[in-house]
Amino acid sequence: MNWKWLLSAAEPRPRYALLVAVGVMVMMTISSPVWHPGGPWMAAITAVCAVILSHLSAKLIMRR
Repeated sequence: MNWKWLLSAAEPRPRYALLVAVGVMVMMTISSPVWHPGGPWMAAITAVCAVILSHLSAKLIMRR
């Protein structure tokens, strides 16, 4: 596995940042019934997971 490709931001960076931001907003909205009753710690954990998943999906979308 190419760790440098996986851990670095994609090019062009503005498009990558937009894809990650939209992905995080969508995932946090969808997962709201899970983290909202859980309080701030559950929201923080969900936000970290949403950023990781958005990063991976943005990288895969931009690879095409």
